[in-house]
Amino acid sequence: MGKHRATGPSRRAAGSVVAAGAIPLIATLIGAGTANAEALPEPPASPLIPALPANLIHTAPATSDPLRDVTAAAHEATAVAVRSATDTFGMAAAPFLGAAPAPAPAGVADPVPAPAPTPATRPIPAYSYLAPQGELHAPVPVAPVAPIEAPPGKLRVGNIIMDAPPFDVREINTGAAQAEAQVATFFDSVGVERSRSDRIAAQTVGSAAIGASVGNTLASPIAATSAMVGAVAGLISGVPFLPIGLVIGPVLGAAIGYAVIAAPAMAVGGAIGGAIGAADGFAAAPYGTAPQ
Repeated sequence: MGKHRATGPSRRAAGSVVAAGAIPLIATLIGAGTANAEALPEPPASPLIPALPANLIHTAPATSDPLRDVTAAAHEATAVAVRSATDTFGMAAAPFLGAAPAPAPAGVADPVPAPAPTPATRPIPAYSYLAPQGELHAPVPVAPVAPIEAPPGKLRVGNIIMDAPPFDVREINTGAAQAEAQVATFFDSVGVERSRSDRIAAQTVGSAAIGASVGNTLASPIAATSAMVGAVAGLISGVPFLPIGLVIGPVLGAAIGYAVIAAPAMAVGGAIGGAIGAADGFAAAPYGTAPQ
């Protein structure tokens, strides 16, 4: 009789019988527990994994490795599911993030944006006819008035036309013409006939330029003193930035000092001159014969 005794056939048969008899008991206990358990809510349905594209479905050859084929199919299905989820999230978030422009199809070049149309201009009116004042009314929408093109080699600001100085005056002519066109459009909108609105606009812009010049001239003595004070302040401020500070500081300070006095004076003079020009153009007596 040793400590380790070999298991005989009869004992192995008895163990098998006991194990087989325990299976019905275990099944009964599991069924009773399932019947007495509280009903749990159904879990939310998970999103369906989209079907694999046809080009991803292939029949493995008879000599392929089954484990490798299953792994590759799982990777492909995961990639398709991730792309589908990303597209779904992008579509849902588009209203909040702003939809991105759709990419152009392959092989199709992006359309070249058309250049902005150049505003049309018109020649200087003949001023051979001036309509009566007419009846004014509240502003109404009207077609914008085209700017008047200055004659070649001339500086034109409203009704002031002179030889151009020795520098490029196109920007000045363009800005003055656009301001004049806006004034004419406003007077058209309140019921003024075009010939009179053209005259009022030209005199308004021209008289405003004269008024600004007069204001600058009257303020120049005080503005010159302010420029000197500004130059000294700029010199002191430019010392830490030697040597360039000694050049830029006084110039910048003088310009600021002059503008502090001259700019308000020019604004006031321009406003007064523009008001005088508009009143004179509106009150002018009508003349000439209306063009057909």
